[in-house]
Amino acid sequence: MNNTLKKAFAFALFSIITLPVVGADVSERTDCNKIQSRISELAAITEPTEEQSTELSQLQAQYRSNCSKTASGRRTSGRVSTITATATTNQIATPVVETVVMTSQTVLSDYIGKRESLCEELKNNMDVLKNNGATEIELKPLQNQHDKDCSDIDKSAVVEVDAETAAANVAAGLCTDGSKPNQFGCCEGETFKDMGNLVFACCPDDGGECYPPINTGDSL
Repeated sequence: MNNTLKKAFAFALFSIITLPVVGADVSERTDCNKIQSRISELAAITEPTEEQSTELSQLQAQYRSNCSKTASGRRTSGRVSTITATATTNQIATPVVETVVMTSQTVLSDYIGKRESLCEELKNNMDVLKNNGATEIELKPLQNQHDKDCSDIDKSAVVEVDAETAAANVAAGLCTDGSKPNQFGCCEGETFKDMGNLVFACCPDDGGECYPPINTGDSL
């Protein structure tokens, strides 16, 4: 066999041996783009079936295992974290937004609740200090503050005044409950308004008839 035939025979034999190996390597190669595309499709499903959820979990695990990138010696999952977050978000029901309307009662209840919480916290801190050896002299300022602020937190009760007493109070230049009007001559819960033509009045904040100021005050 001459040299030319020997070379041709060797080349053909080498091709037969190596081709299956190259083919196997291509078939086993992971296509990360296809995996990522399929993950996106499954993540976009609002109500996935059990099979789809299982497939999504398997693909995410495969992506993390085969398609993650190495950074500073640590394995990172690249964009898959964003995709996973999207899939989780799509499966969460839309939260119900509750609108709270502010009223005088809600404001009062919130304020009293916070005061009660602060008083309870102050009392607990005083107990801790006492257990840690604080003397009565050291605790006295805290006790005084607690007694002043926490003995009667809710003072919102409105005392009803009879008509005769109310008239006497107004005649004396006071509000019907006996309190002193503000600088505009209006009582608590009233707003001073310019009615036009140099006519001024105190109008209840909760609506109703307006009344002349109890006195002119110093602000007119």
